[in-house]
Amino acid sequence: MRAPARRSRSGKQGDEHAPGMERWLLTYADMITLLLALFIVLFALSTINLKKFEAFRSGVVTAFSHHTNPITKAGTGLLHQTNLVSHPGRVMPPSAAQGASPAVSTPTAPGQPVPAPLPQIEAQLAQALASQGLASNATIALEQRGLVVHVLADKAFYATDSAALGPTGARVVNIIAGVLSHYTNNVAIEGYTDNEPIYGGPFTSNWQLSSMRAVNVLLQMVRADHLAYSRFSAIGYGSNNPLAPNTTPANMALNRRVDVVVLAPGKTRI
Repeated sequence: MRAPARRSRSGKQGDEHAPGMERWLLTYADMITLLLALFIVLFALSTINLKKFEAFRSGVVTAFSHHTNPITKAGTGLLHQTNLVSHPGRVMPPSAAQGASPAVSTPTAPGQPVPAPLPQIEAQLAQALASQGLASNATIALEQRGLVVHVLADKAFYATDSAALGPTGARVVNIIAGVLSHYTNNVAIEGYTDNEPIYGGPFTSNWQLSSMRAVNVLLQMVRADHLAYSRFSAIGYGSNNPLAPNTTPANMALNRRVDVVVLAPGKTRI
């Protein structure tokens, strides 16, 4: 007798791999093909031809300009803004064609301090002092080192050998600070004395007296008038750099002074 034919696990005779067993490969291949097509489309979209894009945008703008559309009829009118769309025939600047970002200038907020030319500050200081009747207590001169306000020590401080500001001196300093508060120019404050030696009192030399007078004027501006510390410097010159020879009482009075030197914009030191 013939032995019965051996059956496969699927219950059929012959080869174990029956037709249709590998169809999942076709589905997988289709999916890979679709993914490849998707990536090709994404790559194509990521590299835009600027000339073609501008031609397309110009065509769209022209179409909307010549045909009334009920959707845009009651719109905001953005398509009619010349700075928002490019009209046919208009040549774009090189920076825009290359995709460069346009330069944006940040406007200064109203009331924000800014640097100012010295003649402008000079005119405002003279007007402010004159309006308060204090023009005789300070003189203003535009010099090479900056705008110099000479504050006479005999009228600004309590006594000849005192570094404390008197009422008139404090008013003069406050007026100067009020004008300077609108600007950011740096300021150097210099103290000077005559050549008479000092005997007794809290100061042992004209160097100390002139330095302390400059410091007290600085402190008045930053503490009472709330100007920024970073704008100021103070120095004492003693009897050096007199305005006039110390030969008469009037000349010596001119040499006893505090100079408020307003520096030019961008300048940090004399």
